[in-house]
Amino acid sequence: MANQRVSNTALGAAICRLIEQYQPENTRLFHDSMVKDLVGTPIRTLMQFKSMRNLTIQQMDAITPGIYGVQISRTRFIDDAVRDALSQGIEQVVILGAGFDTRPYRLTGIEHTRVFEVDLPSVQEDKKKKLHKHFGRLPEQVTFLPIDFDTQSLEAVFSGTPFDPASPAIFVWEGVTQYLSEEAVHRTLAFVGTSASGSILVFTYVLKSFIERRSDIPGTEKMMDMMAKRGSPWLFGLEPSSVASYLAPFHLRLTADVGSTEHQTRYFKSVRRKLVVSEVERIAQATVVRP
Repeated sequence: MANQRVSNTALGAAICRLIEQYQPENTRLFHDSMVKDLVGTPIRTLMQFKSMRNLTIQQMDAITPGIYGVQISRTRFIDDAVRDALSQGIEQVVILGAGFDTRPYRLTGIEHTRVFEVDLPSVQEDKKKKLHKHFGRLPEQVTFLPIDFDTQSLEAVFSGTPFDPASPAIFVWEGVTQYLSEEAVHRTLAFVGTSASGSILVFTYVLKSFIERRSDIPGTEKMMDMMAKRGSPWLFGLEPSSVASYLAPFHLRLTADVGSTEHQTRYFKSVRRKLVVSEVERIAQATVVRP
């Protein structure tokens, strides 16, 4: 994966989280007071203006409607999944393709766990500089592991680290799979599947029909062309009907698979917030079940 592309992807997701912080508290999906320190001063300053926040959302949704909505929905879903895992006693959190993820620094209770952030070295170095500036040091409970998912194995990367394969972990894999080859996806699932029984994987995926340009979702061609032009083509996708069978060979049992309809019901309708949520991307959650 190209360094600049991954950096841009991480920044885009962080900007969505920053914009959400200006939402009234009773309708805001999550609290992320730290994200402003990761996006940089120019963006942080611009996003203080409502007109710029609205323009940013409009530009996202001009490609395919609901991009902003699906980004913030997945943040909330995964926040809840991590909190639930911690409440169950899981003490290891692995963030695959961490980007500017702030969960290790804002979720209550996570400070008592061992966190592993896995990403490209260049993305990690930038983030570590910003974390050091924010905290005055790097948080002791977080281990940063550099990797290129397309060329390196997780087994090698985790070798010699404090990660305990005999202890359950929750693996977060957010906004990554569509950029990977199927071989790289298989390698990652195989690694997760060898972890302790009861471990949890929560990940996002793009619809295979969208990747293959068969979807009737508005903006399919525009989005696929744009990502290819940027040098970050979307390569991998799944269909909801096949997720369970796709995960099964890796000792992963599907426990949840949610998308636009579920997000609307859980997060928006109850507070009468009107927001388009794209059907392009879904979230799956699975548990490691070993014989």
